[in-house]
Amino acid sequence: MTHAMSGRASHTAITDRVSLSSSPVPRVEREARVPRHSEGYMSGPRSASAVRAGRHLPGHGKRVLLVAPQPFFTLRGTPMNVRRMASVLGKAGYEVHLATFAPGDAVAIPGVTHHRAIHIPGLSEVPIGFSVSKVLHDAALALLVTRLLLTRRFHLAHAVEESVFFTLPLARARGTPVIFDLDSSMSDQLSYSGILRNRTMVRLVRALEAAALRRSTLAITVCTALSDTVRELSPATRIAQIEDSPQDGASRAPVPRRLAELRRVWNPEARPMAVYTGNFASYQGLSLLFEALPYARQVCPSMRLLIVGGTPEEIRRTQRYLESLGVHELVKFAGRQPPEDMSEYLALGDAVVSPRSEGTNTPLKLYDYMASGRPIVATRLPTHTQVLDSRSAALAAPDPKSFGEKLGHVLAEPERYSARGRAAQDIVRAEYSAEAFERKLLAAYRSVLDEEGVPESPGAFSATTSSM
Repeated sequence: MTHAMSGRASHTAITDRVSLSSSPVPRVEREARVPRHSEGYMSGPRSASAVRAGRHLPGHGKRVLLVAPQPFFTLRGTPMNVRRMASVLGKAGYEVHLATFAPGDAVAIPGVTHHRAIHIPGLSEVPIGFSVSKVLHDAALALLVTRLLLTRRFHLAHAVEESVFFTLPLARARGTPVIFDLDSSMSDQLSYSGILRNRTMVRLVRALEAAALRRSTLAITVCTALSDTVRELSPATRIAQIEDSPQDGASRAPVPRRLAELRRVWNPEARPMAVYTGNFASYQGLSLLFEALPYARQVCPSMRLLIVGGTPEEIRRTQRYLESLGVHELVKFAGRQPPEDMSEYLALGDAVVSPRSEGTNTPLKLYDYMASGRPIVATRLPTHTQVLDSRSAALAAPDPKSFGEKLGHVLAEPERYSARGRAAQDIVRAEYSAEAFERKLLAAYRSVLDEEGVPESPGAFSATTSSM
C-alpha cells in the first residue's frame, strides 16, 4: 500500500508494567523495554507534551490487550475496523497492545504497540474465511497471546472473533476481564460457507461460542442480527452494539480534479455506471451480481459495472467467468485502491451495489456507500435491511432477474432514486458517524473498567446510554 509506513521502530520504548495486586484496578509502575523485533514490534509513540496531556484522558494508566486474528494491516473489513478501534483507544489514552498475525503492512498508531506472531514460512497470504493457513496463524497468535498474558498484567483483554478461544481462559485465570468482539457468528459463517456440512460439528462450534459468551464480561456486536444471536446463545451476557462507520476516505466530498481524472480512465464515454467495492469472497454475492447483468442490460443497454477490489489472480479468474456468461464487455476492474481514494471511486457511480447473499452482519462497505450519497442497490436481506429500507435504498430479492432489473432501472433513471441516496447519507451522518463509533466504544470500555459504569443486573447494555 502506498500510504502505509514500512519498517519497524528501533528506539527504546517506555511502557507500563502492572504489578500483581488484589485490587480490581492494578497499581501501575514504569518500565523501560527494548522492542522485540522477532515479534514484529511497531509502535506509534507519543510526544512528551502528549504524555502530560494524556494524564487527564479516560484511558490513562489502563493497559489493554487487543487480539485480532488477522493480517494487519490489510484492506479488509475486520483489519480496517481494528485499526479504527486501536486509534480511538490510543487517542483516549489507553496503552494498547495489539497482537495480530505476522503478515500485513506496518502502520503507525499513536499509543499502540504492535506485536506480530511468528512468521510461518510459505504462508505469507491469509485468505478470507476458514483455511489451513488461518488455523496455523491462529496457533502462532495463540503462543504470542499466551506469552503476553503471562509476562504482563492487563486491565482488559479485547478478543476479536475466534481469538476469544485462546485468549479467554488465561485472561480469566489472571483476573482480567474479557470483551468478546463478534464481527460475525462463526458457526453461521462456517455453515453457510459450506466449510462445515456436518450439523453436529456446527452445533459444537455454536456451543463453544455460547460458552465463550457466558464467560466474557461484555460482547461487542456490529449489528442487530448479531446482538440477537448473542441473546439467543447467552441471554445473561451484556451487549454493546457498535456499528461500523464510513472510512475517512469515503466520508469526505470527492476532489473534483481527481474525480475528473478517474472518469477519463474508467468511464470516458459517460455511460451509466454501477460501482462495487470490496473483496471477492463468496458471501459478497458477486456471482449473483454478474448473473444479474444480462437483465440489467435489457433495461439499460449502455450500462457498465466497475469493480474496485480484488487481487490480479482473482480478477483474471473472474474475467474468465464473465466470458462464459457473455457479459465480459460490461465489466471493468480497477483492482485494489487505497481507502483515501474511495470518495472519488464511489462518485464514479450512478449507483453503488451490494449483492451480498449470505450472512447477517452488515458489510463495512455499506456505510461507505451511504456516505457517498449515491443510490444504493442491495439485496433485500437482513444484512442490509437492519440499516436500510425502501426509503433509503433500492432493495431487490436476491435472485439474478430481480436484482438485475432493479439495477437497470436505477441506472436508467438515477434522478428518480437520488432522494434515496440522500436519505441514506443523512442516516449515516446522524447515526453511524466516526464520532458515534468513538463514543460507543469508549462507553463500552467504561462499562467494563469503571465500577459505576457496570450495570447491576445482567442483560443488554447500550453503549450509547451514557452519551445520548
